[in-house]
Amino acid sequence: MRSICFLLMLAVSIVISQASVLKVASDGSQPYSQISTAITATAPGDTILIMAGAYNGFTVDKKLVIIGSGTGTGVGEGVLVAGVVEVLASADSTELRSIWTRAAAASNNDSLAAVVRIHSGAERIFLWRCYVENTHSGLYASGIWVGEGAIVDIVQSTICQTGSQDPNVRWGICYRSNCHIELTSCVLHGFTYNIGSFGGTSGSTLLAKHCALVTYNYTQNTVGGAIAGVFENSSFVLRGNYSHSYSSNITYSYCSYSEASYPPPGGTGVLADSSEFTNISYETIRSCDFHLPTGSVLSDAGNPASPFDLDGSAADIGIYGGQHPYVDGGVPDYPFAVQVEVPYSAPLNGTMRIWGRGRVGPGN
Repeated sequence: MRSICFLLMLAVSIVISQASVLKVASDGSQPYSQISTAITATAPGDTILIMAGAYNGFTVDKKLVIIGSGTGTGVGEGVLVAGVVEVLASADSTELRSIWTRAAAASNNDSLAAVVRIHSGAERIFLWRCYVENTHSGLYASGIWVGEGAIVDIVQSTICQTGSQDPNVRWGICYRSNCHIELTSCVLHGFTYNIGSFGGTSGSTLLAKHCALVTYNYTQNTVGGAIAGVFENSSFVLRGNYSHSYSSNITYSYCSYSEASYPPPGGTGVLADSSEFTNISYETIRSCDFHLPTGSVLSDAGNPASPFDLDGSAADIGIYGGQHPYVDGGVPDYPFAVQVEVPYSAPLNGTMRIWGRGRVGPGN
């Protein structure tokens, strides 16, 4: 009897420990109509699924997985967050997926003006297939702020400036000391400083692969400040006869550049103007198409040591190359697991049962 009671207690404890899935829809068809109210109702480790619609900005104060239905091109075609998103230090390992965030960058006591603020001390924050749009037209505004000691992984995402084409000082990503930033298959569009620091910094690192940086005015500053790291298989495109500026702290490996007078250091650069892409719009980011047309010099031109593209060919330079190519519209992966439990052990030559929980397809 004791063993039976123990098993019952164990089963109850497992059920209690399961993460919850909360659903949000701005039209009222789900239990929550705003992301912020769903966050208030969550426990650490829960998942929030967001249906297409428009929402207010929100603050994440615990570890969560927040998944939208895609970035779309307007309300009803994806998840639009019209406001600032903040991720606090208490939200380590939070994931934000498939969300379009649009705001005039605002600030608080842990950042300069930014649309997405990763607070100091936040570790392993993931932004996947997101669209971060800064509509602020003033100085010292950024798309994403990465605070002191924060660690952020940004994959298949777009960070853009649409508030002004004035070449004032503003960043795509603004970082502080001792942080680590990884960019994979990302677009930065319309910024004077694509990645830059504010004030004196030290100890920060960067790894950027298969990205595209587009500047429509003034000098294109790829990376500024003391951050050290690598830019690989990426494209730097600017309009007119302006100059590219490169950081001596960064290794530029098999990157393309659009102005012949300003190649990246290292001897592996590939000269490629905007015609090497299907369409580059300097004014309207939504009109850009970074696919490579037939015969582009950027096809198979990436680092020979890089992983092959998904079609098995050598790595392309740009956002559609590599193992994690950019996904149009930011549509999330289906199916995906919300929770998976694996037994601690299984009998030799026996059967291991793995319990999973998630959803298949884009439905509710």
